[in-house]
Amino acid sequence: MLRPTFIGYKTATGALKVNQYALDVVGQNISNVNTSGYTRQRLDINSVSLNAINMKFGTSGIIIGQGVEAKGVSQIRDPFLDLRYRMEAAKSGSEYVQLEALRDLEMIFDEITKDGLDAQFSDLLKQLHSLTSSPSDPVLEGVVRTSAQILAQMFNNYSKEIETIKEQQLTYLEIGVMEINDIAENIAKLNRQIRESNISGNPALELNDQRNMLIDELSSYLDIEVEIVPLDIGGGKSIDELVIKLKGSKYQDGSDVTIVDKNNFNQLKVIEDGDRINIGITKRDTTGELIKDSDDKAVFENININGGKVHGFLKFLNGKGEFAPSTGDDFDKSTGILYYQNMLDTLANKFATIMNDLNKSLKLDADGNPIKDADDNYIYEDKDLFEPKDNTKPITAGNIKVSDAWANATDSYITNTKLPPKGDNSGATDNILRMINSFQKPEDYATEDGTPLFKGTFQEFLSFTTTKLNLQVSSTETSFETYSETQFHIDYARNSMSSVDLNEEGVNLLQYSKSYNAAARLMITLDEMLDTLINRMGV
Repeated sequence: MLRPTFIGYKTATGALKVNQYALDVVGQNISNVNTSGYTRQRLDINSVSLNAINMKFGTSGIIIGQGVEAKGVSQIRDPFLDLRYRMEAAKSGSEYVQLEALRDLEMIFDEITKDGLDAQFSDLLKQLHSLTSSPSDPVLEGVVRTSAQILAQMFNNYSKEIETIKEQQLTYLEIGVMEINDIAENIAKLNRQIRESNISGNPALELNDQRNMLIDELSSYLDIEVEIVPLDIGGGKSIDELVIKLKGSKYQDGSDVTIVDKNNFNQLKVIEDGDRINIGITKRDTTGELIKDSDDKAVFENININGGKVHGFLKFLNGKGEFAPSTGDDFDKSTGILYYQNMLDTLANKFATIMNDLNKSLKLDADGNPIKDADDNYIYEDKDLFEPKDNTKPITAGNIKVSDAWANATDSYITNTKLPPKGDNSGATDNILRMINSFQKPEDYATEDGTPLFKGTFQEFLSFTTTKLNLQVSSTETSFETYSETQFHIDYARNSMSSVDLNEEGVNLLQYSKSYNAAARLMITLDEMLDTLINRMGV
């Protein structure tokens, strides 16, 4: 029995349609070769087979298919590469933020290209040496006082510059959180549009490209996890909906923290708690409504951040290092700006305490005789060289200054000797030599709770702090370069698969054009065969 004649026409017209679609897809790809974020598209096709299901009698003889048909248009994209890219983006984003902030901090502690605290310590030491030639000379002491004032002012300036960097990084964090909220809102809007398009049968590939770009951008701020949730729309069909979770973060009730939940999104907020910076997020109930307080305002709950630029900001802003309490979290125990601020405060306090203690003078009675205690020990009275501004305690780098008593003194103020008065002691230098020796004497530095920090001189402690900062910058830079290099190679592999290649599209253009012409030739041949069958047979 002959194969039905018009089956061949169906096969030919199917081939014409499919190749026309394929040419349209090639044209779409070529026209978007320079479109940012565009993912190369392809036509999904399959062979049409003869359907003999539920037929009373099966067909006999040779079974030939019925041509080809297009099932839809899809994107050439690897979800695994997207996952790897976003993981590395979160890592490099965190390191980048810390690196830039630490470099700013490094400029403050720069003791190589500019004269800083180290040089001023040396200058004060030099002036004290000069004072030993004439210890009661108010002119020479005035030079010492001026050097001490410059040193105190440098401490103030360093502290102020550190505070400026902290405020600057906090501002950057707040701007970043605003951008995250905008991205989350736009992704939620795109989710809604893609859902509506998918329900109507449109794959909305261009909208998917826009959403993927936003997800990539979001991954640089936060360590996110993207989940695809199927939604049954009836008729045996389902569509995919997107949920973005914050990796490794939970609400207090143990539920996962979601940034975007299909058509809804949660907002982030920077929360300041003393010197601690936290990130809060809104939460929705099971119906998708925001949970609000009695004043009808959204409730923000503190959450943990594990990666991305926000993580880098929090590590830098909250890091106290050895100054962190034993109950502190990873952010507290990291080495950030609070650590270096505390190190500077520790140095300023130690220096002022030692110098003030050394400058104590014998307490004399009305006749000029030294006073002793019950144990026959001399009593010394305070004669501070340094004090805090506004009488705040304790002395820190931000509030240290030359004492008002020393600043207003018109005569000699520095205690040149602690020996009991025996005639004229104005030429004695034993106590000035003690002050000079204190610059070379190693001291123990520790936190308030007794955690040891370092043992050395004033300048060695400053050098230790600066060196630690330099090493941290170098380590962070290495980590950033490593993550960035990995991210680059993943992105290169992703683009090799997903971006438009004009050479490949040119080959496809020729291939589909020839296939279209061949299908057209098949149609002509079938027409000639039909003409022979109808008009020429039996003549």
